[in-house]
Formats: sequence, structure tokens, C-alpha cells
Amino acid sequence: MSSFLVHSRPFEYEQQCLRFLQRRQIRSDDPLLDGGWAVNTSAGQPVTEATALVAPLLVRTGTLLMAASPDARRATTWLINNQNSDGGWGSFQGQESRVWLTAMAVRALGELDSRSPAIAEGAKWLVGARDPASHAWGELPRHAATVTHTSYVLTALVDSGLTASDRAASDAVTDGFDWLASHLNPERVHDDHARLEIYNVTRVDANGSTVMWENTIWHHGLPYALSALVRQAGAVRFDLIATAVRTLATTQMDDGRWPSVDSSAAFSVWTVWPFLEALADVKARLPLRSGQVLTPLSAQAAIVQGGTDLDVAPQRLLGVVRWRTRKEWVRRNWATTAIGLLLAGGTALVATGVFEAQEVGFGLVVPIILLGIQVAMTSRKSIKQ
Repeated sequence: MSSFLVHSRPFEYEQQCLRFLQRRQIRSDDPLLDGGWAVNTSAGQPVTEATALVAPLLVRTGTLLMAASPDARRATTWLINNQNSDGGWGSFQGQESRVWLTAMAVRALGELDSRSPAIAEGAKWLVGARDPASHAWGELPRHAATVTHTSYVLTALVDSGLTASDRAASDAVTDGFDWLASHLNPERVHDDHARLEIYNVTRVDANGSTVMWENTIWHHGLPYALSALVRQAGAVRFDLIATAVRTLATTQMDDGRWPSVDSSAAFSVWTVWPFLEALADVKARLPLRSGQVLTPLSAQAAIVQGGTDLDVAPQRLLGVVRWRTRKEWVRRNWATTAIGLLLAGGTALVATGVFEAQEVGFGLVVPIILLGIQVAMTSRKSIKQ
């Protein structure tokens, strides 16, 4: 549903999807259960993997307040209630805190309740979970960093809004982007160090029996990296973004999917959704409009072309811009330009013996006076403004 709505495509099953999610939202007197979503393999136990994905997408797609929509308030409460005492999140309270799940929860709460103290606690856990050697993130706390986990944590921390007020989070984001830029290969869809995240989850049921199941999360590295890169403040890496988008365009299969993490032809929403989400992020966060093209000039500079300029080579367009800039400078600084030309001409005439230096100097008195008047008038106008 979100894949269609974030790209503004007609979707006839929207109401059916919302009603399905409404039915599947857990109702219980137990605050550790009520409001979350279970997956088919979790024996009715609501988990972060589902709840932290469904709830924020309701906000992003604008379906939060529809009559058939699930209760996002209860989902928010479930996420807060199931935060571990260390500040991180596992599949539910009491399960081992994991980097991916904590980033999911922080990002979700940033959409659902940006004032929740749980966000700051989760961000603090993530900052402390970095690999000491690289200052980036791996699958588990203090494990070797991967492009996939670092990208997803960066997205979560930026979306949480904490980087504007929390120095530790801001510094961690800066270090994380530096690491990502130096380790990302934008020509590869998958991160071979993090294709699958597999771990066991255990739960004690009401009868005292232990139930265990295995969770598997598919990770497509490049879409997550692209979503992170377009969120980078100030120093946007246009070269990496442009190459990543080109890679997604060329690796898409004929039926619309992308290769799965095990390179099979599996039919799965996970071979589509992460890619469409990343492309939606590009459209929403870069200064582009429909029909425009971005051409990187360097790591952090690019030309955006549209309309009739699409037929002009970027290099030629850049030359036109430079000429217009110089022309505008001359128009605004006509007196300075005139003095410069007179000095150049006078120097040439003195050098060839046509005039004496004193004659040229006397001839420049009036233009210099005019220049002084222009500067004074310009300064006075600036002060009034």
C-alpha cells in the first residue's frame, strides 16, 4: 500500500489493506501486547519488526486518520512499553537489543510522537552501539560496521530530529556519513556483509512453555544507503547519489522487481518496497521536479536541468551561467570596470611612449572621483536597507 501511495499512484485496495491492518492489530489488557502487530511466525506475539514498520507508514501515506485505519496511538504506546531498560529494542521487551530494531523504533517514534523521551534513550543506545574502530554501525553493538546498518541508523537519527539538539547524536551522524561515503560501492545493489540478518526469539507463554522462532530480515544495502545519502545535511554527495540511482535503474528486472538478497528470482514484496521507498526519498529530498535531470559536477556539486535546457550539454550550460554571472558583475560594478580598463590602456600607452605617466595619472582623476561617489552611494543604500 505504501509503495503505491508514496509515489502517488492509484491503489484500489487501500481500504482493504487498512481494514486488514486494523483487524491484525493486537488487543489485550496486557500493556506489553496491546497495540502492536504480530507476524505469521511469532505465535500471536506483537514484535518491533512489524509494529515499527506499519505505524510510521500510516503517517507517511496520510492514512492515519481514515475510519478504517489502525490505532496509531496504541501502536506508539506499544513501542514505548517494549523498549528495553538499556534504551534499545529487541523484538519485544526482554529480547536482546539489536541495532536494526532500535533504529526502526527510533525512526517510527520520530514519526508518531517526536516528543517521546524514548527517542532520546534509543538514540543514546545507538551512539553507544557503534563499532569502536570505525564509529559506524554493525549488526550488533560494537560489531564491525556494515553499509546496511550504518545507512539505516543514519536515516533513523536524522528523521528523529535529535541531531539539531543532541551533540552526541550530531557527531555520530557526521562520523557515520564520513564512513559511509568511503565504504559504499554505489554500483552494487547488495552489501555482502549484511544480506540476511538471522536471530532466534524466545517467549514464555501463559502455560510457562517456551516458544522459540527464527527471524530473518532481508537487507538490500544500496536502497538503504541511498535513503541515508539524500538526508545528509550540507555536504550532499551528488556523485554517489547519481551513481546509486543509475544502478537501481539498470538492475531492475523486466517484471519490475530487483534481485533478491540470495540472487534468486523469489516473488517477495521485499524485492520491490525498499527500492521504491529509496526512490521516493530521492524525489522528496533533492531539489528536483518531474522531468528534470541531475548531473554531478564534483562530489558535492551538480547541475539540475529541465525544460528546453535538457537538450543542452551540461558543460555548455555551465559556460552560459559563468558568462551571465560575469556580465551581471560588470553591470553592477561599471565604475570599477571602467577604471580597470583605463588603467590597462594607460599602462599600455605609457609603455609605448605615447603618453607620459603624469598625463595618464591626471586623466584618471575624474574616473576615480566617480568611483568614490558610486561606492559612497552604494554603501548608503545598503545601510538604509
